[in-house]
Amino acid sequence: MHTRVFSSIKQRNELDCLEIRHPLFKADILLQGAQLIYFKPEHCQDNWLWLSPEAEYQSGTSVRGGIPVCWPWFGNADKNPASVQQHISDPHQAAAHGFARTQLWELTDIEENGHQVRICMTLPNSNDSRDTPPHWQGEATLEAQFVLTAHECRVSLITTNSAPQPLTLSQALHTYLPTSDISDTKVYGLEDCRYADALISDHQGWKQSIQRGPVAFMAETDRVYQQKNNNRLRLQTPEGTTYLTAQGSQSCIVWNPWIEKAKRLSQFGHQDYRNMVCIETANALEDVVTLAPGQQHCLTLILSRND
Repeated sequence: MHTRVFSSIKQRNELDCLEIRHPLFKADILLQGAQLIYFKPEHCQDNWLWLSPEAEYQSGTSVRGGIPVCWPWFGNADKNPASVQQHISDPHQAAAHGFARTQLWELTDIEENGHQVRICMTLPNSNDSRDTPPHWQGEATLEAQFVLTAHECRVSLITTNSAPQPLTLSQALHTYLPTSDISDTKVYGLEDCRYADALISDHQGWKQSIQRGPVAFMAETDRVYQQKNNNRLRLQTPEGTTYLTAQGSQSCIVWNPWIEKAKRLSQFGHQDYRNMVCIETANALEDVVTLAPGQQHCLTLILSRND
């Protein structure tokens, strides 16, 4: 039986969006930022990803929701290790989460069959571009690969150091996930892991703690977990279970802005904190990536669900 897969680029306000319509699933990926914002197998009722009802599709601004790409630094540049900051001309002025999420990527390949779709997008070497990202002094190419099936969504970031000297970077797949009630939501798999609490600082920096039991949400949460014991996390919501399997990573971030910060965020309703949580597959803090000239690193997230 011949399977028809429809792939087309549609306009979302100022942004181009690749729409994949496979008989087994649907997906939408923005060319700006190589950002997956929608994925829904046909047997599921809802988007596996959370996308803000107030999302704005504007050039140069990351859309709130889906899976934004944070690269080649995660969070505030000046909070990164010195080995990452050495490639940034002014860490205090550089935009948070790097520049990959607001750059226009090139769609380089689509492979389709009756079971899956594989999409490749490339962010060219910054030094080969007229639009050299501000503050970035490194040289690297970045490829995003998406492998979509009826049962899972796989997203990979492949970095290649194209400079004649070593390159150190941090990065994250900043995954927004939905829930109907954040107070009845838990993350399993981080038990007994060390984490840095970005909301509490002491003279040595962010406070270090140990996770006891599953992660629950009763207030603003912003934690960087390191030296994970388990590369497969489980998100339990009132709707069911989502699994996040990480490769090429020993750190992750768990984030929910809660009540007060939700009022200050762009593209975010005051009550939206109730219906989302971020679990970010990352290389952050001490878990950075150092590449020799010509060396590659692959960071992968595999999403799957019990529906």
